[in-house]
Amino acid sequence: MKRNEFFKTCGAGICGCGVLGLLAPLAARADDTTVPAAAVPEDYTLLKQQLEGARERFAKLLSVMAEQLDDASRGKILQSLGSQCAQDYGPFFNTYRGDLPGFLEKIKTAWVERTEYNEKTGMLRTVGKPAPCACPLVKAGRTPAEFCDCSRGWTQAAFSTVLGRPVSVEIEESVLRGGKRCSFRIGIKG
Repeated sequence: MKRNEFFKTCGAGICGCGVLGLLAPLAARADDTTVPAAAVPEDYTLLKQQLEGARERFAKLLSVMAEQLDDASRGKILQSLGSQCAQDYGPFFNTYRGDLPGFLEKIKTAWVERTEYNEKTGMLRTVGKPAPCACPLVKAGRTPAEFCDCSRGWTQAAFSTVLGRPVSVEIEESVLRGGKRCSFRIGIKG
């Protein structure tokens, strides 16, 4: 596949965003070892195998991208992927448009342990709760750390929507980079 064909395919959501919502509940169940084997229906076993296959295939796709594309191009593609995935949450983000304090309180009930905001410098920091990577396509120990650029794109799209203006995002800590959580520094522009 040529580079421009890859962009068209990703732009159509085929690279993974479209399946993330479908795979998230399955990913949680696939990792659940508390379900007795006798209680698991046959199709669940097949779905678990398919999810593992998708995770492995996705890790291979990222490896192929590393071989074929320079760092800047890969980063841009992964950030765009995250931004596209964030569009699925557009209605949620729009609920908090112009209400940064409300949004920060809401995300603390879900995936963020704490936030720090310095209005004078325009710097916001989100410190995630200790947890595995939230993406259902990530395979622990196999998915490369550069995939975190996807989360950077997702975070950028989320906060840009809530604030109604562009933001920059820097990854401070991530699970795929050896951390216990995912934390970001968000620069609020003008």
